[in-house]
Amino acid sequence: MADKFFSMRNLKFLLYEVFDTASLTRYPYYGEYDRKMLDMVLQAAEELARGLLWPYYQEMDRNPPELVDDVVKVHPSVKKALKELGQGGWIAMTVPEELDGQQLPEIIADSCKFIFCTANYSGAAFSGLCDGAARLIENFGNRELYDAFVPNMRSGRWQGTMALTEPEAGSSLSDITTTATPTENGYYHIQGQKIFISAGDHDGVENVVHLMLAKIKGAPSGVKGISLFAVPKKRISEKGELVSNDVLISGIFHKLGYRGCPTAQLSIGDNNDCRGYLVGEPHNGLRYMFQMMNEARIGVGIGAAAMATAAYYASLDYAAVRKQGRKIEEKNPAKGCAQNNILHFKLDLSNMRTRQLA
Repeated sequence: MADKFFSMRNLKFLLYEVFDTASLTRYPYYGEYDRKMLDMVLQAAEELARGLLWPYYQEMDRNPPELVDDVVKVHPSVKKALKELGQGGWIAMTVPEELDGQQLPEIIADSCKFIFCTANYSGAAFSGLCDGAARLIENFGNRELYDAFVPNMRSGRWQGTMALTEPEAGSSLSDITTTATPTENGYYHIQGQKIFISAGDHDGVENVVHLMLAKIKGAPSGVKGISLFAVPKKRISEKGELVSNDVLISGIFHKLGYRGCPTAQLSIGDNNDCRGYLVGEPHNGLRYMFQMMNEARIGVGIGAAAMATAAYYASLDYAAVRKQGRKIEEKNPAKGCAQNNILHFKLDLSNMRTRQLA
């Protein structure tokens, strides 16, 4: 297995020589940082990736999550990774300091995510979803919602998700049928189904909080009637205990590229006992959700570049050790393969007077 999965030299060249990232530290918002500190953050991210994510990526891919007795079993490393990433502030990299975040520049945070994804895309997906879901509540929810959910999501104790897609609607969100019925107690009864929910259920956390799109009964038709709700798998009871919130896992799928992260189908409110908590104003849910959707699009790009990078270094390692033929001057077939051509290719490149980024 290749020991190298990305190039810190290449990454720093892009950050500092192409994008002049260090210049951001001139602004008061990033005044606590300088180039040396940013380098330390990147180095710490590499160390975490190498020790926490990289050793398990093959195991997670070859042994995907399983649904056993209504519990989604994931690789044991997921729980450890979420705990360490949460405690280290890696799920709150760009969060303002007043909300106990690291207040890092977005480009540095994305670079750290890139490093994590090169090491193990499946493992990195869990924390990325926690980050995006928590930020929705931070930006659009009230203080009560924030206190109920965000600290546990940022710490890696609770998983966050984005729950949009439904079996009959696909990507046509105007056609979703999940409903929200208001109650006199300040919450809504949620009923419906969601499908293809990444990290939608697993035993690596104590709880899962779904940022879910639904329509309040009587709402306008189409996308104008969509609202956003925080719907936990388990809600906090009057005694302060976690109890079932009538969100059931009805199946899991495995997506190519990150088979180690479960993709769930959910049944919500089958017993009319699922409580959802409105985020922001009614009928503005899709507008709010676009924040996380657009972050996810950037994340997909980061993941694609990361997996391509890791694949390149794995291919390079393989090409360097695979014997491919005899030396040109050796005519005797009995001598067999005695060299690999990539070493000679490297030597030829070393004579070129161009800047090489290895």
